[in-house]
Amino acid sequence: MKKFVSAVLVFSAVFLFSTGLSAKKKCEPNKNDTPACYEATFVESSGTAEVMVKAGGIGCSVEEALKEAKKTAIWFVLESGEQPILKSDAEKTKAYGFEIKMYQNPDKYIRWTSDIKSKSKTGDKTKAVYLFRVDTAMIMQELAAAGVISTMEEISEEIGLPTISVFADKGGDFARTAVTVIQEYFQDNDLEVFKASQGAAVDKIVSKISMLEGAETDPMHDMALTLGTDIYAKVNFSEMRGSIGSKASVTLEVFETASGKLLASTTGYSAERRVTDKNALIQEAVNDAASKVLSQIKKEWTKMAKSGKPFKITVLSNSSDGAAADEAVYGALKKLTKKPIKRVAGGKSSFTYIAYVKNVSNAYELFQEIKKSYKGPGQLEKVSDSGSFLVLKAAGSGEIELKIE
Repeated sequence: MKKFVSAVLVFSAVFLFSTGLSAKKKCEPNKNDTPACYEATFVESSGTAEVMVKAGGIGCSVEEALKEAKKTAIWFVLESGEQPILKSDAEKTKAYGFEIKMYQNPDKYIRWTSDIKSKSKTGDKTKAVYLFRVDTAMIMQELAAAGVISTMEEISEEIGLPTISVFADKGGDFARTAVTVIQEYFQDNDLEVFKASQGAAVDKIVSKISMLEGAETDPMHDMALTLGTDIYAKVNFSEMRGSIGSKASVTLEVFETASGKLLASTTGYSAERRVTDKNALIQEAVNDAASKVLSQIKKEWTKMAKSGKPFKITVLSNSSDGAAADEAVYGALKKLTKKPIKRVAGGKSSFTYIAYVKNVSNAYELFQEIKKSYKGPGQLEKVSDSGSFLVLKAAGSGEIELKIE
């Protein structure tokens, strides 16, 4: 009897132990709506509305790992990378419920999925990596419609849409091709693009004032002032040879025209490929660079809606009335803004300021506001207004010493 009981106990112990082992080996899938893995990297911007992302997922099978990888790709474009769609904690808080819905149906936003790129075991689970093309335009449209993020149209209701001009810095014919592609990219994303006509020259007023200020002149900045654009971009193209083909890079710098302040700077790259037409590499590198700076432009423009748009104001006078004209215009500007006014250049008969003014959309409106408060010598007259650049003349009976032909 004792032997029988012992045998039963041994059998039970072995059964329970084997059952415990089998229970331990049972794989548990991710029951959360959020991704099980947060490993993803940016590959390229394949157009104005898509990005390619390399993302990994973990699951009890390859199929489950693929589903998780798609969720990771959506998370990446929303919250990670150099330029996530959700940039502030406030936006992330607002977007939480919408993110969950996107994770529950990631296929809605994924336009293309590669074959499996790598596979490995992590404990009792499988980790798989794929490439995905994610429709960022659709995601942004849904978040904007829900009031999570602001659209350019909403910002434009306060200060108008930003205008931009794009110039080739270095890189020859291919840089000029890059300019055309960037112009199209910005237009597709609601920026107003101003193009300099063939053989266009810098306005004489702009040229003379630039020389008057004494600084080394930047012809692209002066042309942007002539065109009246709020911001301008410089493009520099270069090509590199690799082991299997060519690779293009595009350096893009974006400046605020009125102040000359650098708003964004980045370099975009294409993949290394054997190509007969380099335009394909240019397109890829430009899309990469433009997508990086676009969100920075939007961010800066949103700040301007709150703090005021920058204007460059130059006042021309004569040596006898200059000090009084300077004081009167500066005083009028102080009434229009709470932000510090920067004096760019000043002398006995000409003065230049940078002022950030709210609720004024262009230089002509600014002239009207300054004129209301002007109490200096003679009449305050407008010489020129272009975008955010305003040139005034103010003097009593004496002649203006800087003659504009």
